[in-house]
Amino acid sequence: MKRWEYSADITVSKFTSHGDIAKVEANLQNLSRDFGACIAIPQLYGRDFLDRYPQALDDFWKFDNDLFPLLMIGMPLWAPFKIVKEGLAARTRIITEIEALYRRIDQYQHGHPIDFDADVSDVSETASERNKIYERDGRSFPERGVGDLAIFWGQNANTQPVLFWLLTYVYSTFGILEQFREEIAPYIGISRTTPPEITSLDIPRLSRNCQLLKACILETYRLVNEPTSIRYVARPITITDGGLKHGLTQGMFVSVPHSLTNRDASVYGDPDKFNPARFLEHDCSLGKLVARDGRLKPWGAGAAMCKGRTFAEKEIMTLGATTISMWNIAPADGRWELPAMVPGT
Repeated sequence: MKRWEYSADITVSKFTSHGDIAKVEANLQNLSRDFGACIAIPQLYGRDFLDRYPQALDDFWKFDNDLFPLLMIGMPLWAPFKIVKEGLAARTRIITEIEALYRRIDQYQHGHPIDFDADVSDVSETASERNKIYERDGRSFPERGVGDLAIFWGQNANTQPVLFWLLTYVYSTFGILEQFREEIAPYIGISRTTPPEITSLDIPRLSRNCQLLKACILETYRLVNEPTSIRYVARPITITDGGLKHGLTQGMFVSVPHSLTNRDASVYGDPDKFNPARFLEHDCSLGKLVARDGRLKPWGAGAAMCKGRTFAEKEIMTLGATTISMWNIAPADGRWELPAMVPGT
């Protein structure tokens, strides 16, 4: 079994006449979520990190799904609840493993023997340069572990669940799947072997030329992302809103939940329907349809907009396109019934 299959409750439901697996049942959310994480994390921390820390994904989702929402609403760390205790333990293990990784990166950079003889030669330039900055600023290794928790969390917490919803919407919406596959086919090479494998992937052209793919991602953002922009009021100001006036005093924080607009029927007609065409516009200068985000703000707004948005979008685009080009996915009972959503960020 591959690492991303562990949490997916996979059972084989059909074999070919040659005894090969033809069909399996799986938890699509866990499968796609962990598949995305297993692609992304080694790009940042190298392959050895997940190999040496097999509990990483379980710990990460326990922290993100169970503990993080409680911390956001002000739950104290001393609260005597099992979910808090286990979430804190998972967070501690993550920080400890990132700290250990930075020790190994530091040993590698200084030409010292590396703990466990680990191979850290494929650690990303991002992590390598961060270690140099940590060292320059006199940060201890425990501080480096704490400092990188936000990077680790930001890389995976929102992106991987969005991949699940993108797949779910594309496969379940009548007429979209065929158009989607036709659009991406020129940029993804697939072998004729059994089982088939991806032999080439043109990410720049996939990003530049596949406007339906982009529109599907934008529509997925609209339906499942719940971004909120938070601003500090530096000086008193009064805002007029129709017949209302709102007085904001210095020191206040203003929270703007963009998801309210995303589901507003006056902004997006039939807002509960997955309709990527709402983000496709005809560009007269190009003579073709192009995907534009319009009033959508999936990454927040202004100077505080998500810094990793370009990487995240390319990641969702690449993983979504390659998965859809390779696999047929349908509900085990034959009926598409989308699950309820848990509010997120």
